[in-house]
Amino acid sequence: MEKSTAKRLFIWGTLISTVIFIALTYDTLRQIPRRTDDAGLTQQVVAGKWVWQKKNCNDCHTILGIGGYYAPDLTKEGKLRPADWLKKFLKDPRAVMPEPRQMPNQHLTDKQIDDLVAFLQWVSNIHTNGWPPQPEVASANEAAASSSELSRGRLLFSSNGCTACHKINGMGGNVGPDLSHVGARRDPQWIAQQISDPASHYPINLMPSFKTLSKTQLDELVQYLSNLK
Repeated sequence: MEKSTAKRLFIWGTLISTVIFIALTYDTLRQIPRRTDDAGLTQQVVAGKWVWQKKNCNDCHTILGIGGYYAPDLTKEGKLRPADWLKKFLKDPRAVMPEPRQMPNQHLTDKQIDDLVAFLQWVSNIHTNGWPPQPEVASANEAAASSSELSRGRLLFSSNGCTACHKINGMGGNVGPDLSHVGARRDPQWIAQQISDPASHYPINLMPSFKTLSKTQLDELVQYLSNLK
């Protein structure tokens, strides 16, 4: 290859690479406000971030890939848990989840709790390309329903944080009842009522209400649980 040809290839290659780099940089900067929920970054969210830092929550919890692994990843906790549940838990963790390995009571004020919940909800709206992955949930009797119905129900069960309190086939928490065979003990109507309004069955109930689920989501979740026999 002649020297002049090599020089032209180098110059054109550099120019094309520069144009591509600038275009990709522009596209990234254009998407950042939407992917990071820039519009939702309020003063309350900022105050909640300061509470998070002051209480050293990252020592135990991971958020956006940063932090410890002793306690659950909280990147999507603002979507997995209703705000009322989060506030009750932050007020007195032991009263909501009386497990042996217990989060210490940070003795937060009501304002600090509201700010911290706002921060967690804001973080949960950040586009993280599917990270962290949802925990695996033990499958139901797949012969009893189609795989698509089970998949949607299983995803709803895990994405709404049900595994933190309920165990299925040895996987999950111990705060609530073991649901491995709930379909053999309860009919679909009872299960649907329990999900939407737990207090209607047990007035003194730690389980939060999931009445924000759409009818389709509720039906899919009930379908999944009803097939656990």
